Formats: sequence, structure tokens, C-alpha cells
Amino acid sequence: MFSGIAALLGVCGLCLFLVEFLQADPALLPLPVIAGSVVWLCLWGFAGLLPAGAWLWLALCLAGVALAALRRDLANALARLASPGFLFFLLGSLAFWAILAAVQPQYILWDEFTCWGTACKMTSLWGCLHPAAPGNLAARGSLPGVPLLSYLFQFIGGGFAEWKSIAAYNTLCLAAMAPLAGTVRAETETGAERGRRWPRAVLLLAGAVLLPYFFTTPAPGGVSRIYLTVMGDLALGLVFGGALCLYFAAAGRGADASVLPALAGAAVSLCFLALIKDIGLAYAAIAAMLIAADRLLAVRRPALLCAGGGAAAFAALLAGPAAFYLGWSRYVSLAASIDKASVGSAATGDAVSYGFMLKDGLLQIAGHGSERYAEKFASVRGLMLDAFSETQLCLLGGGAAALALIAGVLLLALVTASPGAGRRRVAVFGLLGTAGWAAFMLFHLLLYVYNFTQREALILKDYDRYLSPFYLGWLLAAFCLLAVSAEGGSLPRPARLGCLALSGCIAACFGLRGLPSAGFWNYPVENYAVRREVARRAAAVNGALAWEDEVFLISQGDDATRWYYYGYELNARMANGFAGYGYSEQDAENWETTFASLVNPYTDEYNTAKYRFQTLYPYTAACSREDLVVFLREKGYSHILLDQSDLYIRYEMGPLFEGPVPLDRTGEAYLYKIEDDGEAMRFVPAGEVRYEP
Repeated sequence: MFSGIAALLGVCGLCLFLVEFLQADPALLPLPVIAGSVVWLCLWGFAGLLPAGAWLWLALCLAGVALAALRRDLANALARLASPGFLFFLLGSLAFWAILAAVQPQYILWDEFTCWGTACKMTSLWGCLHPAAPGNLAARGSLPGVPLLSYLFQFIGGGFAEWKSIAAYNTLCLAAMAPLAGTVRAETETGAERGRRWPRAVLLLAGAVLLPYFFTTPAPGGVSRIYLTVMGDLALGLVFGGALCLYFAAAGRGADASVLPALAGAAVSLCFLALIKDIGLAYAAIAAMLIAADRLLAVRRPALLCAGGGAAAFAALLAGPAAFYLGWSRYVSLAASIDKASVGSAATGDAVSYGFMLKDGLLQIAGHGSERYAEKFASVRGLMLDAFSETQLCLLGGGAAALALIAGVLLLALVTASPGAGRRRVAVFGLLGTAGWAAFMLFHLLLYVYNFTQREALILKDYDRYLSPFYLGWLLAAFCLLAVSAEGGSLPRPARLGCLALSGCIAACFGLRGLPSAGFWNYPVENYAVRREVARRAAAVNGALAWEDEVFLISQGDDATRWYYYGYELNARMANGFAGYGYSEQDAENWETTFASLVNPYTDEYNTAKYRFQTLYPYTAACSREDLVVFLREKGYSHILLDQSDLYIRYEMGPLFEGPVPLDRTGEAYLYKIEDDGEAMRFVPAGEVRYEP
């Protein structure tokens, strides 16, 4: 735990410095400090000097503590840090680190191996941004926010541990929730008044902690992965909502002196938001619009002369996120030759520019778009309209239920807010938030039409995962506005009862419908059985592999799970297999895929005595020996990894192997070097291959 705790103390040191010299509210500091640290590392990563930037960051943390220690009122600064929001962040983070160190969770979701987890591992092991690191990572264009967050909390000790990247992720989540406690005013510091504000802050933070569970739809009594993942969706929603809470908590006090640091903190948080996922730039644009509109319409009465100031605020808030997004696109283009200016698949000829997607999408709404996408657009639009009420996004139901809950919270905040600026703030947030939600839904409609395959679009692939973060962040920000009304509104008591009711509703839904049988505190170790088996097998053959090698996996019956696991564990690149049939035949129907379950291509011979124990797998490639030779020769792969054999592999592919071929999965995975002179192909054992009877 040393590296993680040391980095956490470094974050706290920077918070102490800001409390001492800027007189900032401690509850508002953890999020911008962590976000700013990741942005700092990203800049050094662009220059190829990531480790130097990390150690310089640590030196700046120590310098900040030293400067704060030289001040005479350090004791008062430390006392100010002991606020509900900051202690929630610090003690909650320590609890996560302790629990996860004991549980030792591992990655288990597919997307963690295609993108998130593998990128975290590569960044930590190689000390550079993941597009420039060797290894098996298909999504090299994915953004670096979460991998750099993981690196921030691991670089001091060196190496890499999956559980530490998850703990770092949860530290960020708590930092994004902490600004909610900043709504509880702390200007008066008498013991009695300080004691009275603690229960309200604890109530708000308890609801925030359960909010991610509220926006999941687990089976009753199922196993939850909340706080046990490094996928960017939860961080996206919480940082979006947390940045808005950071601003509204300061703006609710009405003093410009407290708002300016909050605006700076929100701007840094939005930069980090744009580094989490590609859609993060859209989140940042919506948050920037809401904050700028608040400065224009809520703080001051609408006037023509204020329009320029509002536009300038929007541009200032969005400039950083846009610059980092464009800078990352340029870096990926140079480091990995990946074009991030288009959507869709270039391999299938479906890639289009973002400009074409937006232009044709708007024309489709008017009924004048491209005929190529007209039918698909109409189908997906109908499916998304149905999904709005029918597809469950939260424990109350679909998007319609979540929207109704947010509307109810904002209505109560509007009624209880102070007349004038307070009510204008809630009204502006509600109206423009709804406009941002509509634009967000339209953008996802276009992504389904232009970025996804026909099959993926018509099942609305990952609909709940893509859309629930926006509702989560929006509700968190609405919760914050209600809490602001509870502190300085015209009807504080009803607003406080509303906060209690909302936290109680979230807790009740969690207890009655979302309480898992296992979570981050007691996740079933047996769920990692396949992962650990693959890790053991990969470790046995890694000594015979180099990073430039391309390994073709044969694992009969695999649904791509073991393929992804091997891709994470092997010190080599995982080669794609092919699906369909007849690779050696002209105009055969086949395509590249991420698994290799090979079956007899001749169905009339399938049930002969020779293969009587053979079974059809759910994911197969009809492949003869000639097919396999032609495929491997065309691709130029260097190795075969035989993970799961069967009768068909032994009898049909056996002549290609040097030595006996096992019949089933045995104690080891067998690694073979592909030798080909253009006339004959042989699979020769690489390293030590021990055959079992």
C-alpha cells in the first residue's frame, strides 16, 4: 500500500497548500487537485518524460507542505482541513485502500482487457503513455485519463498491481463527491455550529456514495462490480457532476472571492473530464455551458452587455478540454498512426468524418439525409424512443423515471431557493440541462447509426452503460442545488427535508432492489478462477516470447474470454483468428475475429465415428487444415498457442504439429513456433513443452 498512500498524502499536501495560501474550502479541493495532477502528467507524457513529471509532481507536493509549514497559522490550516467533505475524502480513500489491499480484486470485464485495464498496465510498466508502449492493446487511441490516474498512485513503488489501479479510481470517485459537502456553510467555526453542520454533510455524502448503485440494474441479490472496475463510465458521470457541484457550492455563497477559485477548479476538472473518454468532451461542453449560463443569467439579470462575458466564460472553460482532446488526437496520430477524426470502421468502408455524421444526422431528422443511412436511422430512432421508458437505467426504471426524479429534485430546489438569483440559477440549470440532455441523446443516436455495425445498433449495444453516467452526474448536480437551497434559501427546512428524502430514497432503493450479495468488500474469489489459470499458463510461456511476436490462440470452445485474458497476460501480441468458413477458398465468407474455435467445415462428415465426441461450439470457424495454413501464411504470425484441444484438432490439424497433440485442456498451454518454407508448414515446440498423457 506504500505507493498509493504516499500519493494520497501528496494530494493532501497540495490541498493543505491551497487551504493555507488561497483560503479555499477544503471540500472543494480534492477533485481539482487530482484532476490537475493527471493533466500535469499528461503534458509530461506528451513530451515522453512521464516518470520525470511524476517525480517532479511529488517534489511539488513536498514543497507545498514545506511552504505551508513555514506559516505561523499552520495549525489553523490543519483544523480547516478537518471539514466533513475533506475528511470524507481522506478517510474514505484510506478505507478503500485497506479493503482492496485485503481483497486483492482483479480485472474481469472484457472492456478492461481491450482498453482500460491493459492501458493502465502498459502505462505503469513502461512509464509512458499507452499508445507508445509495446503490448497487446487494440484500443490504442483510447484516452489516457484513467491510466494516468492509476500511474499517479503507483509510480512511487514501481511495478503494477490491478487492485491499486481500482483503489486509485475509487479515490477519484470520492474526490468527485466531496464538493457536495461544500454546500454546508462553514463561515462560522464555533463548536456548536460546526457540530450542527456535520449531520447534514454526512447525509449528503451518504446519498452520493450510494448514487452509483442507484444507476445500476443488477439482478436481485447478484454480484456488483461498482467500485471494482477501471472502466471510465462511472468516473465520467461523477466528475461531470462533481465539477458542477464544485462551482455551485461556491456560487451559492454569493461571494465572488470564493467563486473565482471554484471556477479555476472546475476548469481543471473539465480538462480531466475530456481525458477520460471521447464523449468526455461533450460532457465538458455541457458543463461549461451550464456554468457560463449561470454566470450570465443567474448571477446577473439578463442584459445585452453581459452576453460577451457569458461567451467568454464558456470559451475559457471549454478551451482547456478542447486543447487536450485535440492534443491527444495529434499524439495518437504520431505515436500509433491512428485517425481519431472519424467514426465507424475503415476496414469495412463505413468510416465517416464527425462533420459528415453531424451534417447527415441533422438532415436525417428533416428527412433529407443520405439514403445509405436512412433506414438504419429510422430504426435506431424508434428503438431509442422505446428504450427511453422500457430499458432500465436506474433502480426506479428507465431514463424517463430518472428524468422525472431529477425534475422533482429541481422543482423542490426552485421552490425553496432564495428569490432572485437563487431561483434563476435553478431555472437556468433545469432548462439548459434539459437542452444538454436532448443534445446528448441526439449525439448517441448518431453514434449508433454511424459508428456501430448494423447488428450492434439494432440491439442498442451497451445503452445503459453509455447513457446512465449523464443521468448520474445531472442528478448529483441537482442534489447540490437542493443542498444550496437548504443552506441559504427562502425555505431551508423543506429543502433539508428534501435532501433527507432524496438520500433516503436512494438508500431504500439500494436496500430493497439493488443490495448485492457481494460487492467490493467481499467479491467472490472463485470468479477469478479462469483469470488466474490463464495467468499461470501465460507465465509459463512468456520466457519464450518477445513483444514483437504475434501469437495465434487455439482454444476450442472459447467465446473470446480466454483470448482477452491471454492478450493481457502474454508478453506478445495476440493475433486475430478468422470466423466463417473456407479461408482457402475463393470468395469464401470469413472475417477476422478474436477467438479460434476450429471445426470441421464438412457438415456431412461431422458425425462420423472419427469425430463422434466432437461438439459444435457457439463461436466457430469452419476450418480445414488447408484453410489454417493459408490463413497463417497470409498473416505471417510467428507462434501458435494451443490452450484447449479436442479430437478435431488432434486428427485434422495434428500433422502440422511436431509431437503429440493433447486431446483436452491439460496442465499447461503449449507454445509452438511456426516454421514455413513456402511449401510446408510445421509447428515446432518453443521453449520447454511438457506433454501430459
